[in-house]
Amino acid sequence: MQKLLKNIENECVDRKVYKNILIYLCYMRVNSEQCSDLSEELEELFKALANINRLLLIYKMTSGEIEKVSVTEMARMMGLTQPAASQHLKVLKTARILIAEKRGNYIYYTFNHRAMINHKEKIDFLFQCVLTKCDSTQKR
Repeated sequence: MQKLLKNIENECVDRKVYKNILIYLCYMRVNSEQCSDLSEELEELFKALANINRLLLIYKMTSGEIEKVSVTEMARMMGLTQPAASQHLKVLKTARILIAEKRGNYIYYTFNHRAMINHKEKIDFLFQCVLTKCDSTQKR
C-alpha cells in the first residue's frame, strides 16, 4: 500500500490512474464494501466511455438528435454489424448509462439521465481526491 501511495504521489497521471485512485479511496478509510462497489461501478463506467462509438451514441442521445435506439438502428447509424452494435449497447446498459425496454420484437435503449448524474458525482469526488493529493505533492 505504501508503495502504491508513493506512486500516486510521484505520478499523478498514469494510463491506469483510476485504479490507483480507487485504491487511494480505500486507503482514505472508505468502508471496504462500499469501496469495492464503487470500484466495480467506476470500472464499468470508464470501460463504457472508452470507445468512440459509445461516446458518439451518448452524445446523439443527450443532444436530442435521437431519443431511443435499437440494435438495428445503431448498427445502421454507426456503420457497425448488429453483433458489434449489440455489444456496445450491452456495455452501456451494464454501466447504467442506457435503460433497455422491450417493445414487441425489439429492445429500445434510452439515455439514463439520473444514473449519469450519479456517475458524475462519483467521478468529481474521485478527481477531487487525486487533485488534492497531487497538489500536496507539488507543494513539497
